[in-house]
Amino acid sequence: MRVGWLIVLVVLVAVQLADDGSAVAIGGGIALAVAAAVWLGWPYAHDDRVRAAALATLGAAGGVLALWSGAAIAFIVVAAIAAAGAFELPQAIAVSAAGPAVLAVLRIAELGSTGVVLGGAAAALAGLVGGIARRQGQERQVRSTQVALAREVHDLLAHTLAAVAVQLEAADAVLADDGDPATVRQLVQRSRRLVRDGIEETRAAVTALRDEPIELVARLDRLVAAEPVDLRVTGEPRPLPPKAGLALYRAAQEALTNARKHAPGAPLRMALDFGDVDVVLRVDNEATAATPSGDGGGFGLLGMRERLELVGGGLSAGATESGWHVEARVPS
Repeated sequence: MRVGWLIVLVVLVAVQLADDGSAVAIGGGIALAVAAAVWLGWPYAHDDRVRAAALATLGAAGGVLALWSGAAIAFIVVAAIAAAGAFELPQAIAVSAAGPAVLAVLRIAELGSTGVVLGGAAAALAGLVGGIARRQGQERQVRSTQVALAREVHDLLAHTLAAVAVQLEAADAVLADDGDPATVRQLVQRSRRLVRDGIEETRAAVTALRDEPIELVARLDRLVAAEPVDLRVTGEPRPLPPKAGLALYRAAQEALTNARKHAPGAPLRMALDFGDVDVVLRVDNEATAATPSGDGGGFGLLGMRERLELVGGGLSAGATESGWHVEARVPS
């Protein structure tokens, strides 16, 4: 795309240079060649001083070429956009000013018009504003990705470590009572499997961040495989968009973690309904000894709600006559 626009611009300016026929136009041809070379080569420069010099040269060449063609103002715009993306604002302004400065000098030498000078300055300003907006958008995207990755790592650690802690506490209790070494061995092996599963979950989270669809049913089956959980699926199962599927999966993980904390060993009912409008996960935990909290050290109800709302879904949770109920939904 960048090369395509360059070819169009070079052709437009070259045609107008050819129509001039004066000896002065030879200087325009040289400026056009320099502008084209810099346009193609500057992205491959790694030294900031070289890049700054290249972009200033591009803008200056655009200023010279503006004597023959208004289209050459585009070189000034491109130089300003690139400068705003590559440098901090003060340096970007200095680099972008090269084109308007050349136009001002040419006006003083009576080789250009005041309108062209003002047009060049406006072009440089517009390029700066556009480049800054583009840079800010890229920075927001990077920050968003970093926040999403941090959230995933935090949630995975909370779930995995909470599960491992339960197994190690049980092993410690067995050892304190001079219990069966075989039982301790089973608990340690279970801890090892949980850690291995946590590593697999980390890989799956990275996959989700790459916007690959989530096979929610398969992941829930693996999640509850060794737990006293009755998982039922209704509707027509289908892959979900990555963020929506991951939000429901994290809700299931948190419900399971809370059940381990507040009602260890109690049965858990989990229902996943694939509807036409939305997909709903319902979790019921009977005989809950304590109320889960959204402000604890793990993901919590607050984190569940925020994650679901980010994908247009919602969460309802609260105590029932027999225990605790969580309902999470996302658009299908």
